[in-house]
Amino acid sequence: MKRLLAIGTAALALACFEPMVPNHDPTYPFTDQFGDVFHWPANRLPVRFYAEPRGTLPALVSAAVDAWQRQLLYGEFSGTMVSDSTRADVIVRWADSVPPDAPPDNGPPVKACGGVTQGVLDTSGTAFAGPFETQIQILTGTVFSAGQVQACVARTTIHEMGHALGLFQESPDSLRDIMAAPPRVNQPSDGDRRTVEALYHTTPTLGPPPR
Repeated sequence: MKRLLAIGTAALALACFEPMVPNHDPTYPFTDQFGDVFHWPANRLPVRFYAEPRGTLPALVSAAVDAWQRQLLYGEFSGTMVSDSTRADVIVRWADSVPPDAPPDNGPPVKACGGVTQGVLDTSGTAFAGPFETQIQILTGTVFSAGQVQACVARTTIHEMGHALGLFQESPDSLRDIMAAPPRVNQPSDGDRRTVEALYHTTPTLGPPPR
């Protein structure tokens, strides 16, 4: 049975204190709805990303991959862009229309777009059968400026690539975390960083798709 996942300045004090233990607890869960854990293993790095070569999507995906690489400082994750979708581990496409290129709007975030990332498990239920597939959709029910749309697709692409890294759940903190839905911030937060670090140091129960 195949399973679909839709996926300052400090003052010097003359005192002695015990060193503070760093908080490595994740701020939100990352398992799928069945409690399974996935992340890309070291022998599959760099993960290969393909972006449909229309509009700004290749640049958006490249920036998203770089944003997540910066969260893991010891090589636990790395990604590279490829031009051939048949060689990709993650495939990203527009769902329908392609938004015009424009400088991202720096105003309050608006929900001008959406996204979905899916992976299908193989018949064993213990590994993915093929690449993750992501679609970025432009919403047309309300008129948004080109800049608002570009800001939205930039946030959403980072969010969806977080799912492709294995962050299968949404964060409940919509004011801080890029993995909240819909994302309202422009980059992964400290909470996102701690969560993806915890994920990549947790033993996975699901394997990657074959190459």
